[in-house]
Amino acid sequence: MLLLLLLPLNDALSAKQDYCSQGEGKTVLFLIDRTSAFDDQDKKNFANGVEVLFKQLQTGERLIIHTLTEDFSGSKKIFDACRPGCIEQGLVSGLFSQCRASRAKVDERKYRLDVLTSVKPMILTQEKYPNSEIIETIAFIMQEYEQYKPARLIIFSDMIEYSRLAKFGQLKEKNIQTLLDKLDQLGLIKPMQGVEVDVLGFGRDHSAQRHGLKAELKRNIEQFWQAYFKRARVGRFHLGRNLNL
Repeated sequence: MLLLLLLPLNDALSAKQDYCSQGEGKTVLFLIDRTSAFDDQDKKNFANGVEVLFKQLQTGERLIIHTLTEDFSGSKKIFDACRPGCIEQGLVSGLFSQCRASRAKVDERKYRLDVLTSVKPMILTQEKYPNSEIIETIAFIMQEYEQYKPARLIIFSDMIEYSRLAKFGQLKEKNIQTLLDKLDQLGLIKPMQGVEVDVLGFGRDHSAQRHGLKAELKRNIEQFWQAYFKRARVGRFHLGRNLNL
């Protein structure tokens, strides 16, 4: 009888563990802007953001990382996996669990390395594009992963849209509502009920020198994104240079 009980456990040790079944099944989407030439300060903010993300990401949560470029259709998925770990269980249920803590620790180290390996080229290898389709990419990514019901969206970007829809370098406060109405009509404000949105990397212009945004333009861009995500009915919205704990 004891041998029969142990057989599934031994099989589980050699099998690939399904960490997506652990935890609450939440999904975190992470967009990385490839349209700017990031300097050392940007890279530092990004590295700090990734470290904070690791601290916040829970066992079993799915992390999906995409690029953000000049064309929403060119957004590439560079990472998609659930964080390894085993949820705490009682003595009896733990005995029959296929999730082995020792194996999960090894997989967790590999997971962190895989994330870093995926995102490092995004920062070190520059790909400066003339345009930046942030609005379109957000709409695309929310629709693409709608079945996962994303709980959180993280964006590393200066959030300066430069596309056929809008050129934020000349964004005026009086034009914000008109632009939002147009986006609504085009179906580019997807429902994001309860989603927590965090933006890091905001506050600098699109130039190679990465100057700080002029006060009026900074305010207008902030107002647009606040209104945009309010229409999308997000649960929380944070816009800043860093990702906070």
